[in-house]
Amino acid sequence: MNNIMQDKIEAVQKMTTVLGIKLKEQDLEKTKKDLVRAVFMKWINAGDVLMEMIVQKLPSPKVAQSYRTSFLYEGPLDDPCAIAMRNCDPNGPLMIYVSKMVKSSDKGRFYAFGRVFSGTARSG
Repeated sequence: MNNIMQDKIEAVQKMTTVLGIKLKEQDLEKTKKDLVRAVFMKWINAGDVLMEMIVQKLPSPKVAQSYRTSFLYEGPLDDPCAIAMRNCDPNGPLMIYVSKMVKSSDKGRFYAFGRVFSGTARSG
């Protein structure tokens, strides 16, 4: 490994130590954008950041359902699903709008970001 690359790796290691980030040897072998991505993935937990933004910036489901149902639901607006969505009914049929799928570090798995409009979602 040449001296310039060794200096860059030492600088990255120093920075990550100060931030309390532990990189694997395979991460240190990455270059440019891939190395920056590895550092950020360890430093900032995207799930926590996104959840905080969702809570702070999006209107509550109770407020949003009354005007969003007609845009999001393609069925008749007087059927049980639409009525449950509009009323944000936790006992109605489960209606979820998935807005984003993000690949996780686990092979073949994704994080789904969405909003429950009615019903109650539970883990299996």
